[in-house]
Amino acid sequence: MRSTNAAGFLALRDRAYGLLVGREVVTEEILLAHVYGGPAPAALRSKLAAPLLGDPRLERRSDGSWTIAGGSVERDSSFTTLALLATGPTPTRARIVRLSAQHVEHGETSERFDVTLNPGKRVPRYVTERLGLEAAMLDDLPLFADVLDDLVRFLAMRPIFAQEARLTWAFVEAEARRSGRAMAEPCLVDANEVASDILGLNGKPNLARVAARLGIGAVQPGRADEDARVLALVASRLVAIAGAEAVLRSNSTGGSTPLRRSETARALPDVPGVYVLRDRQRAPLYVGKARRLRSRMAAYVHRPLGPTRRLEGLVAAADAVEAIQCATDLEALVLEDHHIRRLSPRFNTVRQQRTPRFWIRLPPEPPPSANKRQPAPRRLELSLGPPSADGEFVGPFRNETLAQQARLLARDVFDLDRLRRAHSEDYAVRLGLAWAFLHGDSGPAEELAGARSASLLRQVVGFDVRRDVLPADPRTARYALVRPDPAGVEGFLLDRGVLRAWTRLDVDDFARFAADLLADSEPRTSPEDADVVLRWLGAQRPPARLVALPDDLAAAVDAIEAAASDLAWEA
Repeated sequence: MRSTNAAGFLALRDRAYGLLVGREVVTEEILLAHVYGGPAPAALRSKLAAPLLGDPRLERRSDGSWTIAGGSVERDSSFTTLALLATGPTPTRARIVRLSAQHVEHGETSERFDVTLNPGKRVPRYVTERLGLEAAMLDDLPLFADVLDDLVRFLAMRPIFAQEARLTWAFVEAEARRSGRAMAEPCLVDANEVASDILGLNGKPNLARVAARLGIGAVQPGRADEDARVLALVASRLVAIAGAEAVLRSNSTGGSTPLRRSETARALPDVPGVYVLRDRQRAPLYVGKARRLRSRMAAYVHRPLGPTRRLEGLVAAADAVEAIQCATDLEALVLEDHHIRRLSPRFNTVRQQRTPRFWIRLPPEPPPSANKRQPAPRRLELSLGPPSADGEFVGPFRNETLAQQARLLARDVFDLDRLRRAHSEDYAVRLGLAWAFLHGDSGPAEELAGARSASLLRQVVGFDVRRDVLPADPRTARYALVRPDPAGVEGFLLDRGVLRAWTRLDVDDFARFAADLLADSEPRTSPEDADVVLRWLGAQRPPARLVALPDDLAAAVDAIEAAASDLAWEA
């Protein structure tokens, strides 16, 4: 019965709070009429007002009028840092598993509140790993309702300094409401946002970067207790730099940001494209690409709080989402690269594009030197291919990752690094065997690997250079990529790293499909985008078919038709 009454009182209190949010002061007569749906008899007003008196969000003045509790908050240097770990990203569905807070006065921590809780529901593995506890151990821990009174007393009404402050507070508020309680919202200070303003940070803000800028070391970032400790030091340093008035002011944006609303995702088409997240001033925050825009936006709605801090602060800062549809995910990837370089959004990291190296090179033997110091022995190297340097080559591999994996496997199996450092006479012999292994001769490699470990032997047996190497370098050749997509089968024609054509298979009309790909048309990407295109090409996996196209038109048509036919029959 108590829980039923508490839930009923909470509904009444929410109605009162909803009315007062839009007004400074209302009379008790108006408030009670709004809460109970009609005029309240004068004799019953005191009794009807009683449930509202227990709401910390509401204040009844001496003259009988009502207003929002709190009013102005004195801006001294006292505040609370708050960090938590939850079972998921949505306050209304997830539960708090660990909550850590520190009360800071005059730059020193005066009191700590740290509790690990039984969430009463399944806990994802990443959460238990972050906690360092087995899920079964949580069963004997207190529920949130058991510690709520202590937490309320600890927090008082001091400003809350936290990462994604409003979202963090929403978790606390949701837990309180499950216990039939409402909590007055304190001043919420978003740590990354205020630090960016005061320190002039231009790039992607996160707690580790802010702490490093202030000379604060973080031992285990991402743990609630460590985050609360670092937040306390960060806030104290910022107060020392800019003053309490500049730091301890509410700067956390409204409760439900576009990235936390599922309707944002539902409004987008489930097609390839690029999205630009912008802040309230319409400045670009982040540019991303997606093969399916709607699914990617839905991932932001479900981004976990705590364990994934790669884009911390982005959800709270984003105020608008712009989406640009593309015909293919490749064109979305190219357009994303253009937008990042043009807009320089602060949450993106602009990496220097390096031409992918698809070849393994064995340099020529160095000539003997007249000096006492002989030249370093040659070794296996990643390379751009025969036009770029002298020597012998294996490749082109489908992507740089496969080339690197093959090179590292050969170095490991034949112990090349140790022998080269020791200037062993065996190095040249082993290097020759490694080069033969990269060309398909696996006999000596299997013998050496088997003598060392079963794991290494499995890697050697699983290596197939014919599977990993392409028949021609995609920088200088034409390829057709044929792969399944939600609508059936789609095809791409790449000519020397440029996307020349794209089409979809129409009702098993394989001849039309091949003709559309090979028809003369305006290129869909430029030669300057070749590195992006080649990285995309190297990332394609089975069942996609990659077909090197001969110069003969009829043979090229036959090759494309065969690949499309195979995929269509498999589907």
